[in-house]
Amino acid sequence: MTTHLTASDESPAAVVTRYLVVADVAHQYSVAPTPDAPQIVAELAAQTGNEARALEYLRSEDTVTRNVSLFGPIGRTGTLAPPPAPVGVWGPNEFTAAFFAYLREATGAWQEEHSSLRVDLSHLGPEMLLRTHTADAQPYTEVLMCARVRTSGVLFVRVAQFDHAHETPLSDLVAQAFEHSTAMQDRVRMESDGFVEYEDGIEIEQKITLLDEASIWSLTKGMWAAVENGDFPGFITDPGYELTRWHLVQHNFEVLAPADKSGHYAFQQRPNGKYHLKMKTFPEDALRRKEAFRWDVDVPGADFEGYLAREFPDLRFKKLPTFRRTRFDLNIQSVVTGHYFGIETDEVTISHTGGRKLRQVEIEYLKTRWHAGMDASSIDAEMNRLTELLRTFIAKQGIGAERSFYSKLSFLRDSLDEQATVRSGS
Repeated sequence: MTTHLTASDESPAAVVTRYLVVADVAHQYSVAPTPDAPQIVAELAAQTGNEARALEYLRSEDTVTRNVSLFGPIGRTGTLAPPPAPVGVWGPNEFTAAFFAYLREATGAWQEEHSSLRVDLSHLGPEMLLRTHTADAQPYTEVLMCARVRTSGVLFVRVAQFDHAHETPLSDLVAQAFEHSTAMQDRVRMESDGFVEYEDGIEIEQKITLLDEASIWSLTKGMWAAVENGDFPGFITDPGYELTRWHLVQHNFEVLAPADKSGHYAFQQRPNGKYHLKMKTFPEDALRRKEAFRWDVDVPGADFEGYLAREFPDLRFKKLPTFRRTRFDLNIQSVVTGHYFGIETDEVTISHTGGRKLRQVEIEYLKTRWHAGMDASSIDAEMNRLTELLRTFIAKQGIGAERSFYSKLSFLRDSLDEQATVRSGS
């Protein structure tokens, strides 16, 4: 058996062969191993191009296979007879019924010898995704480990890669991959520890200001569908956390002095009667701004000026209008770099200046998933690529828009200037 099998009639044009490895969960977690548990290896559709991946996300339809191998101490080892038709391997939380039926049929006498087949297989889960590259003189395989399982699909994260000969048997590839599988394991098997936020305390954000009347909900749904349909190459939504919705009332103040502390402080109302205080420091609208928070602060009587005078006696503030903000966030991740971004589409309505509105699509760097080869220097380029994809998408919707760093602070200033002009009659 050789490494490079044919998954479809079109795959000779591809250079990345992919294998889904379903195995005992004890390979990844500290649980009692299942005796005689096999490793089931399904070849998936090959991918064109030779690009490495930090992440890969497989929905059930992405696990369709024509070639299956079985390795392990139980029964025979090697390639099984192919399924009569392409079949999906993994469903919402288990093998698909069609794949399970195929396994029982394909294993023949092995099934009769091990009547506990269903019990054995119930201990298995999506463990690894192997991506074998053969275009270069030195072939290599990326090892991606399962990092998240959701009803909608399974997310894999690259933890290692290794070189090997062109004609390495698949069984050897899988064995070598398991030797590398524990790399970064504490960053993969614990979801809450799977990320790092580069440039802590710095907000990194691009902005597209909408110049025409537009429904931000309709626009958000359209962008969401475009990402899911593959129209934003290299980007996927965050499985299980694709969309979040926000609404808040915000009381705003500009920091006038000293100059090196200039910026925007804002009290965001909370249902418990307290406030989140957001503090941004920036001399001018820019890609990067310092940002800090105080959570659940008490402001008796909503005396914001008094609170600021007590807590920040060295700063001089100017009160700005209060606004209401509704925001719909698409949570996006790059499968190439592992960076996570928010596509945050908001509508701001000022309370006391005739209901003046600002609509923007903000593209904010959020965090990076830990993976082999992670690189903070790629944040700006990947954010720029995403921003351009969004700008092009918005233009195709017939919505006038402008890319800039136009901040909420600048909007509030401009609103006051406009209000002053109206009052003066000039």
